[in-house]
Amino acid sequence: MAVLVELLAGAVLAFIGLDFDKEDTPPPSPTYPPTQGPSEIATTAGPIETPSSSPSPTPETPPTDPFADLGIGDCLYNLGSPDDFELEPTDCEPGDFEVVEVFSDSGGTGACNGIPGSVYGYDHGHGSVYCLSYLHPWGDAYYAGEGQCFTKAGDGTYEITGCAEGTVQVLERFWGSSSADPCTEREFYSGSIVFEGYGEGQDAKLCTRVRYPDDIGYAQQHGCLYAGGPEDAMTFESVDCDQANVYVTGRSAVYQDTGFCDGYGWATWQSDAFPEYAYTVCFAWF
Repeated sequence: MAVLVELLAGAVLAFIGLDFDKEDTPPPSPTYPPTQGPSEIATTAGPIETPSSSPSPTPETPPTDPFADLGIGDCLYNLGSPDDFELEPTDCEPGDFEVVEVFSDSGGTGACNGIPGSVYGYDHGHGSVYCLSYLHPWGDAYYAGEGQCFTKAGDGTYEITGCAEGTVQVLERFWGSSSADPCTEREFYSGSIVFEGYGEGQDAKLCTRVRYPDDIGYAQQHGCLYAGGPEDAMTFESVDCDQANVYVTGRSAVYQDTGFCDGYGWATWQSDAFPEYAYTVCFAWF
């Protein structure tokens, strides 16, 4: 008996000497009375205790997509730089970016390659890629392709339009404004215009011609033409000189009166939108 008491006392002392960490060691599971039916549970003295447990962690709320309602036709403004975009939704104004296509698969911004008008692909990290078109301050003629025409609007911007008389037609377009002029060899070339892009390498150079009433607008001095129609509504076509019936004796780049041609035949024209492309051409009959 004495030996048993001594062993029990040693166990108690050893237990008291432990460095017991309550936070790291879960509490012991309580012992429930044996259950034999509802009547026995109802007559058990005191409430039935349940095991204590740590509260379940609150699930993290996924970050809110700031562009969740953004769609085609909406616009964004870049608070950052051309090399580091920081976009926020805004009203559509010149200098902003318009969404022209949306891809729900975040497979990369390369999905925007080939989308008409798209100059940037933007992946904002929430599962969507936005194809962005730069709203050029000079107008949408920035995107005019070969064969398309544009005119100058009342506010001075260049807007794509039908190819009517007095408009300017794109003969060829180039990305980048190289100092070398690749336009001058194009037939009926009238001039070129460079739209400065938003980012590096996004300047657009357009080789253009004016849509004159007929070919006399493109004729140079000593050039040959075929004149047809009534005298008060004559039209001119560029032809080889062995097929021509008139040749050009003089040309002015401004709208002149009949006195400029000094008795020769004459034709003159001027556009309201592009007065710089006016002409007065003098001609003589073969």
